Amino acid sequence: MGGLKQLIATTIAPSSLWSPRVRVRLLRFCGVTVGTGTRIRPGIRFIERVDLLSIGDGCFINVELLVGSNSPVVLGDRVSLGPRVQLVPTTHEIGPASARAGASVSAPITIGDGTWIGAGTIVLGGVTIGSGCIVAAGSVVTADCEPDSLYGGTPARRIRALDVAPEASSTQGVR
Repeated sequence: MGGLKQLIATTIAPSSLWSPRVRVRLLRFCGVTVGTGTRIRPGIRFIERVDLLSIGDGCFINVELLVGSNSPVVLGDRVSLGPRVQLVPTTHEIGPASARAGASVSAPITIGDGTWIGAGTIVLGGVTIGSGCIVAAGSVVTADCEPDSLYGGTPARRIRALDVAPEASSTQGVR
């Protein structure tokens, strides 16, 4: 990616000076795929390539999303991310005793349609979160998540299945 676009994506677009609509336009200019009706709050941060992030239609990205993009990061339609969520597709192999952080390895992250990821959650590379999931705040997702399920914990584990009826809703938060 060109230096100007990287600069815009990492320093100008995240600013709270811009409306969500302007922020989306700036990120699109920089190579991020952003669907219609998506709102992105201030403070989005990128490590590496911004052009590997794809966000579907009708998504809500709360403040201070961190995206480490050395592999594709794909958010489906109507995904909601709480404050300070981290999507980190890159890690390191275990190196020798002299330098435990070995070679860098990266794997895609995919988040299915209608998923809600709570504040402060970390999603690691190679993970697919199925459609209709809820991931409780503060979780660390290290493995795939089945669709229409509630996950929580460190590492995140399946707590229960969620109702798939379209009219089902609750005003009670996930605890």
